[in-house]
This record gives sequence, C-alpha cells and structure tokens, in this order.
Amino acid sequence: MLIWIVGVAVAGDIGAIWPLVVAIVAELANETLDRLRTGSWRIADTTQDIVNSVLWPVVLFTLARIGVI
Repeated sequence: MLIWIVGVAVAGDIGAIWPLVVAIVAELANETLDRLRTGSWRIADTTQDIVNSVLWPVVLFTLARIGVI
C-alpha cells in the first residue's frame, strides 16, 4: 500500500497506471524470492499472498479510472 501512496504523491494522479505496475512487480519479486528460499512453489500460499498484496491497489486503481474517487 505504501508503494501506491508514494506513487500517487509523485504522479499526482490516483488513476496513474505505474503505481499499480510497481505494486504488482514488487509482489512478483517477493514471491520469486520466497520460491528461491523455500526451494519450491507453495501454490496456496503464493496465491493468497498475491491476492492480499495486489487487491487494494487494483481496487483503488479501478475506482479511480471509473471516476468514483
């Protein structure tokens, strides 16, 4: 969420796409590091982590794009 807030502060537009992209890339990098640490993918854990990390940035981006916020 901090990445999103910083992105909005820098871009000045809550509907900008790049804070969302940064949040997704950061989460995918985190999951890749988790895989390297554990030696295998834990699908249930990985899926839950991705959904939990990306859900609110996607919701905020979508609401901004349709003009709700």
